[in-house]
Amino acid sequence: MKSGNIVLIGPTNSGKSSLVNKIMGQRVSLVSRKKQSTTFNQKVYKKFSENEFIIQDTPGFFSSRKKINNNIISSPLAEIETSDLIYVVVDISLRINNEYKRIINSLENKIEKQHVFLILNKIDKVKKDKVLSAIKFYSKEKIFNEIFPISSLTGEGVANLIKFSKKFTIKTSIKSKPSSNIQIKKKLFYSEVTREKILDKIHREIPYQCDVVTEKINKVTSQIKIYQSIVVKRQSHKNILVGKKGSMLKEIGQASRKEIARFENKKIHLFLFVKLAKEKKI
Repeated sequence: MKSGNIVLIGPTNSGKSSLVNKIMGQRVSLVSRKKQSTTFNQKVYKKFSENEFIIQDTPGFFSSRKKINNNIISSPLAEIETSDLIYVVVDISLRINNEYKRIINSLENKIEKQHVFLILNKIDKVKKDKVLSAIKFYSKEKIFNEIFPISSLTGEGVANLIKFSKKFTIKTSIKSKPSSNIQIKKKLFYSEVTREKILDKIHREIPYQCDVVTEKINKVTSQIKIYQSIVVKRQSHKNILVGKKGSMLKEIGQASRKEIARFENKKIHLFLFVKLAKEKKI
């Protein structure tokens, strides 16, 4: 058996999480149209015949005048030292920005023996001549060993990326497979699903100023009961999350419950409670 560690880094909304989901063949990473939807390094396991990968989805490099979280800024680079491959994922339809420049500068100071692949994502959004010109442009960067144009939405180019990545796996004596493809606790995963739905349905700064905590999980044969608290700092935010007669909280709960049910293939009972930070947990 051969194995390899792959770390994905890149600007926010470049499609890192969507790429992880496409590689895994199922939804395992939070995806949102809003910036900074991934807030921690998430590990997933995937086996391809005689090759296995530990794939790490990281928060995007985030450029903002507002200070969201210091850990978010530093965590994308935290796992580079132990990686074999680094996927730098960029949105080919966007111009180069400061986030990309920060990534290149940071990698140049940290790269040792790792191979670095540039992933030109979202080629489904541009014409072919744009892809060719982008490859020519980014080829000037000496840090990239290879460049792969792909679409995490349609899957175009992803199989070729994985096929080439197998060349950089190394033999290992470890034969034990993780009990789950997702190397994070279920409580955290359930919380992230609900947070994704809040990001999708609530605008302004509210999603970034609330925490979703899975307080309790009760499993009974073919069904799971999940109790979660959405903790906010302001009463006005609480009112918005709950909505008129609880309508918004109901929408968030229904969307999250359906997502978790698809993943677990079980009936899900989800109980959501919106609380102010000073309130006690359930």
